[in-house]
Amino acid sequence: MVLIMSRWVCGNSSPREAEVSLTSITGIKNTSIQDWIEIDDTYLKKLALKRELFEKQRNATIQILPGCEEAAFESLYLLADYLPRRYPSMFRRGDKNTIQNIETKEIWDLNRDATTWERYHPLEVMSLLASEDFLILTTDPETGVSSLKAGAICFPAGWQIQERIGHSLWQIHAGKVPQYESKLAKSMDRFFVRMRVNSAISRFNYAIDDSDELFHPHSHHNLRAEKKVHLDDLHLRVERQFLQRLPKTRALLFSIRTYITPITQVTKDQEVAAALRTSVGSYTEDVAAYKNKPLWDSILRDHLEQILDERRAA
Repeated sequence: MVLIMSRWVCGNSSPREAEVSLTSITGIKNTSIQDWIEIDDTYLKKLALKRELFEKQRNATIQILPGCEEAAFESLYLLADYLPRRYPSMFRRGDKNTIQNIETKEIWDLNRDATTWERYHPLEVMSLLASEDFLILTTDPETGVSSLKAGAICFPAGWQIQERIGHSLWQIHAGKVPQYESKLAKSMDRFFVRMRVNSAISRFNYAIDDSDELFHPHSHHNLRAEKKVHLDDLHLRVERQFLQRLPKTRALLFSIRTYITPITQVTKDQEVAAALRTSVGSYTEDVAAYKNKPLWDSILRDHLEQILDERRAA
């Protein structure tokens, strides 16, 4: 089953249909690199929040291990070349290795000897040009193990980059994500190792949260139902995850685009309401605990049943 999400996923300024698999374990699909970055009507608001977080929560938003500078600059230059082509009314590439953000009126000097780097890291500049968060991973050629080496993360979904930096995919996910060891580990490692230059893969991940906070570093998995949740508290949090291999350094660039939408807005589409009910009803016990189903199940179930009763009566 596929949950069809359109205008409320990408915002009113650039609606498009996006498919979020509710039953596939990985939901991975081949993607065009041209679809890397998405900009909508929340763009300026998100950039303002990122700037504040980088200033006030730096340790929780930026982590860089030694040896990642070349991959970080390669990622930045890739983005700086991409944005003016994809969004020519918003970005302009200068003759002297600069990029101008027409929306914010900022001009970034990207030369390696620029004073920019006295204050900013390349991944931070990327994050202040796009709504996405960015991670860099490298793969050990002998073991095939991929590890997190750098990241600029302002919108984490219940995790802290300072606790994951330097860890392998196994260390990050095993014992935490349901079915990772049995169904996900081998396929994820295989995808990461086989990723080729000039190709990309993407997936959508979703969760139901009782908050609309974008900066959510504290775990929101396996929580106890200790507080009363109201329908207006519930939001659908969707991550669009995008993976590509860098041509020069061969590192992996992982981008995460986060959308948060009130459940009451999402379920105005009756097909979405029906798909969501089927998906939530199919959770195994471990997935239900991981996704905090006991916290919101009764209120969401009543809401969905009311919508579907109205649909049947129409």
